[in-house]
Amino acid sequence: MDVLFAGLARRARLFTHGWGDEQLLEKVEVGTSFLPEPARVTPEWGDARPHRGAWLRDGTFTSPLPLLAPPVQTAHVRWLSAEHTRGRSACVVLAASREEGYVLRERLYSPLVREGVDLFLLENPYYGVRRPLGQKGGALRTVSDHVLMNLGMVEEARALLTWLRDAGYERLGIAGYSMGGYMAALTAVLFPGPLAVAALAAGASPVPVFTRGLLSWSISFSELDGARRDAEQARQRLGRIFDLANLTKFPLPRQPGAAILLACKKDGFVPAAETRTLHAHWKESELRWVNAGHVSAILTERTALCAAVRDSLARVAPLPRQSE
Repeated sequence: MDVLFAGLARRARLFTHGWGDEQLLEKVEVGTSFLPEPARVTPEWGDARPHRGAWLRDGTFTSPLPLLAPPVQTAHVRWLSAEHTRGRSACVVLAASREEGYVLRERLYSPLVREGVDLFLLENPYYGVRRPLGQKGGALRTVSDHVLMNLGMVEEARALLTWLRDAGYERLGIAGYSMGGYMAALTAVLFPGPLAVAALAAGASPVPVFTRGLLSWSISFSELDGARRDAEQARQRLGRIFDLANLTKFPLPRQPGAAILLACKKDGFVPAAETRTLHAHWKESELRWVNAGHVSAILTERTALCAAVRDSLARVAPLPRQSE
């Protein structure tokens, strides 16, 4: 199924407009581009309405990343809860590569809502309602757009988690599948407090995923290199840029024992060695395996995915009450 999905996805190629903003890429290569502290945001929420046995609110806030242009700069988030008021725990769930909208994540993680976990589903920059004019689907046109998307995912998740912490939830977590799982792990190491982490079908570095794995089928490296048409040179440069976010280059999350990594034994996109590397770096984390591929796990392993989120939330240190 992974091979079939990769073959279909390659029809919508990534980075067809090249590297994009070279000044941004140079800035990223010489130093960190993350904000020193999570930004403060106040989402504006719509009215709560019943939705498939839960309560749904849609909200927006301005992204803390000023480099994003309209309509990308407006962050969109969906809040699912079991009650008209908030639950005991909250988990921000990030989207996978090319995952637009909320339908897939609602289907995968909705059982958690009935257990008292409020879910906050962020729409990625450049996806869905946040697509810039001229972009078709979730195939980003330039490498710099992808870098901005990743930076925006982290900063928006950090800002939303800060808002949730101030809102009085007992436990906070972050989760995601594939790219969403990797970005969830990166957010956790950059957040100034304990978080439950469920990094699902993700590894320590995105480099092999984009340069050698099935996802690389969607990239024409010779065209990306421009006039020289040197595919290997383009592959190496892309690897250098993406390796700047290698999780082994970052400190551990505040509570690595509350991190659960889930890997697929038949994964054609994320090498098993990358997940083992992250587990070795986060020494107190737990590594779980499912007997599925990267794509088939979404269809067959919902119970395991939900269990990873649930168990990580049970392990994270509860936040002090507002009065303490």
